[in-house]
Amino acid sequence: MKQTFTFILLCLLHTNIFPNSGSCPNTPILPLSSTYGSTYDLSHHLAYFTANPAIHSVAGVSHRFQTNALQKSEGVIPNFGNTEKQYWFCFVIHNDENQYKRIITYIKYPLLDDVKFFALRESGEIKENQQGRRFPFENRDRDYRGFSFASDLLPSETVTYFVGVKTDSSVSVPLMVAEEKNFDAFASLDTLLQGIYFGIVGVMTIYNLFVYFMVRDKAYIFYVLYLFISAILFQFSLQGLLPVLFFPNSPELVYNAHNFLYFLFLITCFPMSITFMNLKENAPRIYKWFLGLTIIPIISICLLPFLPYRLMNQAGDIFSFLLAFFALFVSYYIAFVIKFPPARFYFSGYLMVIVGGLATVLKYMGFFPVNAFTENAFQIGMAIEVLLMAFGLGDRISVVRKEKDKIQMKAEINKQKLIAYGKELKLAQKLQESTLPQILPKFPGLIIKTGYFPASLVGGDFYDLTVFGKHQICGLIADVTGHGVPAAIEAAMLKIAYMQTLAFANKPGKVLESINVSLAGNYKNQFLTASAIFIDLELKQLKVANAGHPALYKFNEHSTSIEVIRPKGKLIGYSKEVLYHEEVHKLSPGDKILLFTDGIWDLWENGDSGEEELLNWLLTRKAESVESLYGGIDEHIRLRNKEGPADDDITLILFEIT
Repeated sequence: MKQTFTFILLCLLHTNIFPNSGSCPNTPILPLSSTYGSTYDLSHHLAYFTANPAIHSVAGVSHRFQTNALQKSEGVIPNFGNTEKQYWFCFVIHNDENQYKRIITYIKYPLLDDVKFFALRESGEIKENQQGRRFPFENRDRDYRGFSFASDLLPSETVTYFVGVKTDSSVSVPLMVAEEKNFDAFASLDTLLQGIYFGIVGVMTIYNLFVYFMVRDKAYIFYVLYLFISAILFQFSLQGLLPVLFFPNSPELVYNAHNFLYFLFLITCFPMSITFMNLKENAPRIYKWFLGLTIIPIISICLLPFLPYRLMNQAGDIFSFLLAFFALFVSYYIAFVIKFPPARFYFSGYLMVIVGGLATVLKYMGFFPVNAFTENAFQIGMAIEVLLMAFGLGDRISVVRKEKDKIQMKAEINKQKLIAYGKELKLAQKLQESTLPQILPKFPGLIIKTGYFPASLVGGDFYDLTVFGKHQICGLIADVTGHGVPAAIEAAMLKIAYMQTLAFANKPGKVLESINVSLAGNYKNQFLTASAIFIDLELKQLKVANAGHPALYKFNEHSTSIEVIRPKGKLIGYSKEVLYHEEVHKLSPGDKILLFTDGIWDLWENGDSGEEELLNWLLTRKAESVESLYGGIDEHIRLRNKEGPADDDITLILFEIT
């Protein structure tokens, strides 16, 4: 009898001290005292199974736990990646203290859509609660960004818990338990840490906005948008704060806002990166790649209403994963290959974000375990990036200002050079004007009209008319290579050589030969073309010599064609040993002679040869006076100048024998 009583007593003691609920078989019971007054990770006490389709009743769940092959978490926080399956977990808690306890079971991961809690008491009472992203925030037992479920444990009572989770995002289930006071301390600390993070980011956002208004650098406004969207709004969604702070009774809005903010965050990365690293100037090809990649998140936002949440969320994870490595490579290239100093801050800051972001993404995909690092790495990396980017933007402004100072200094130097060059041009213009005849000679029976139209302030053409005796006049027209001051100096040298020649040369060939001897070897390997004529009004003769210059034209009102006169001759300056052949032509009253430089042909170019067009034009106006012909040429010059400045100087001399 004594042995029987002892056996019954031991059985009772075993039942009270070491209870084991049959609803959660083979699961180690958690004595409440083992939590040691802090929050406790339940991963060592979890058994679970997968349900597809989902189960919603406690009877169905209990039956499956009794009949299904169960898996155990074995101390690893359950993390299944992006899946459409429902997962049910069970654990047993025993209050091994002689006083009433209120405990909070909670899940720290806030992106679960449907979370069901069941508490099965020894009395047979069942307490349940349903919450999640797609349910009003008021369903949660505590004002906490995760999911919380409060239950009471009587002294020596054992309670079995079932927790079911399902989501269109990744399934991560960091299940924790704590006594009420310990949970409140944990939630307060969590709120404080979130406040510190958003405080840092918020202050830096406002600071950079003020800096933008001061410096008006678009890199700042793009960075402010990036901070506001990615570091604030997207983090509100990622950390489960949207229903806590803004939309407690709009679960569908909270649910749909996540992917929208996700892709909006990806869009803001591009203009911020482009301006921060000056990609348009530093790496034009990569700049085009960035512009092209921007289209992907933009299209994704447009597709959000039409494609499943899960598919778009996975697409965002994959794109952000690839973009992170691409941006890291580009920032390294700009910072250390192109050697753009601000990009070093971008590289360092973005490296922090990438480490944190990749840890978070890989956790969501189920490749990394759930722990303190993977849960907080993204926020920590973002906070570090914000600080480094602030230094980088300051450095960028310094670099840009230095570049602007260099540009302004260079512009000032160029301005002074232009002023000096303008003075030189005016001096050259006066020098050139002094080489041209100021007064045209007058002969009875000869009308002369000249025109000089330089393409720039100082041209490279030269002409002169000199009287020989009572009946002869010598004319010279030349085209000096180039424009500006050098051309003016060469024209002055030509003028000197020409004036020395006239003292003994009485034929056009001799004039060109003498000029050539004087200038050959002194013209810095440059050449000039020239045509010299002698008109004898008494003998009615025209003598012509040519040094590679365009032909002169002779015609009158009875001409059926324009006579083109161009004796052979090499350019002046080619060699000192050059003889210039002369041609002699008879003159008659009414004859007109046109000498010119080749710039005049450009006036008549219209798809065909300018020379042919000019010859046809002269033939149609052969009966007009020299003044009328000159007026027509002048009109052509003004019409062409309206289309754009002339490419070459234009010089002409018109003679008419009366």
